[in-house]
Amino acid sequence: MYDRTFGTEWDELTREEAVERAFALGVADGVGSERPAELDRVLDAFENAYDRSLIELSYDEGRTKALEIAAEADDPDAEAVWDRLVDGAGSPRGSPVSAALPGAITELTLTRRPRKGPPSSLDLPSMLRK
Repeated sequence: MYDRTFGTEWDELTREEAVERAFALGVADGVGSERPAELDRVLDAFENAYDRSLIELSYDEGRTKALEIAAEADDPDAEAVWDRLVDGAGSPRGSPVSAALPGAITELTLTRRPRKGPPSSLDLPSMLRK
């Protein structure tokens, strides 16, 4: 499932791609198709502890969701669980990390580019602007 959707021929990943792959690897693990070498490879692509922890959270979230869906079904089908959680393009059908992150950190911070210019806290208050 994972190999068919993503493939393993990659040299670099963005943070978003790594989070999506980790989620899918977690789903695959949850349905009995574990790929620890690929997860290690995705983690090794990032030196930053923050990025690595997001990837691990995404993996845990995918695995947890897959195990929950499999537990609800009488006769869980690995393909059905995969299709319910990961679309054909490899994107998670739900948020890959939001349930695992604290309230101040959201899924949007993973994909949003840094703001240009000074932080809003350095802007003049409205009463001082003309």
